[in-house]
Amino acid sequence: MELKTNYNKIAPAYDERYKLNYLTGVEKSLSDVVSGQKINLILEVGCGTGRWLKALTSSGKKLFGLDYSTGMLKIAANKQKYLYLINADACNLPFSKNTFDMIFCVNAIHHFPDKEKFISEVFRTLTAGGLICIYGVDPHIDNSWYVYEYFDNVYKNDLRRFPSLTETQMICEMAGLYTEEQTVVEEVYSERVGKDVFSDPFLKKHMNSQLANLSEEEYQKGIDKIKNKISVEPETKFITDIKFYLTKARKEI
Repeated sequence: MELKTNYNKIAPAYDERYKLNYLTGVEKSLSDVVSGQKINLILEVGCGTGRWLKALTSSGKKLFGLDYSTGMLKIAANKQKYLYLINADACNLPFSKNTFDMIFCVNAIHHFPDKEKFISEVFRTLTAGGLICIYGVDPHIDNSWYVYEYFDNVYKNDLRRFPSLTETQMICEMAGLYTEEQTVVEEVYSERVGKDVFSDPFLKKHMNSQLANLSEEEYQKGIDKIKNKISVEPETKFITDIKFYLTKARKEI
């Protein structure tokens, strides 16, 4: 069963995550790619509240954002008046062939129900020589996140939802997009001891899709596990160590 996160529900609080970690490494990588290429039209798929498009507004490029959640798009529209925002499905891009010089998505591809169809749509709508940049995490490689230990089925679901780096490269190349690089662009690390774990914003149910997809009962069960662990071992360390990767692929000229 495909898990679908209700982003209309969590949209108002979504940007709280960037107050904790602005993901400057991802932003720098994205800006470097845009500035180092002959690019005019750019599309972000899964643009959410527009955090990444806003980072590119000074680039002088023509920016389009697409998202399935109208709630997220309303927030994006309030941030920047000169974005072209579209409510549509990532697997059926409403654009003509050879439209965009660059398409990118940040921590979003795991939400797309048919990743192969998405990549085939990317190939169709990219210009010759155009780029796809996919930013995201790979739980198949990195699983040092305490949430996986205390909340039942979250890690298993992430293994199913998130494509591995190898799978992402394979899907791109099957569609005719040839991988230029796969590299780490950001590492998120935090260590909280004992009750301090409850100060972690990412432990709130609405702060990430992993917890948002749980029922209230499942979420509370995980919180209770953490509390029980602390009652037995007050100095328990709760570690988050997650890397963000870039997969950059190009459509041949």
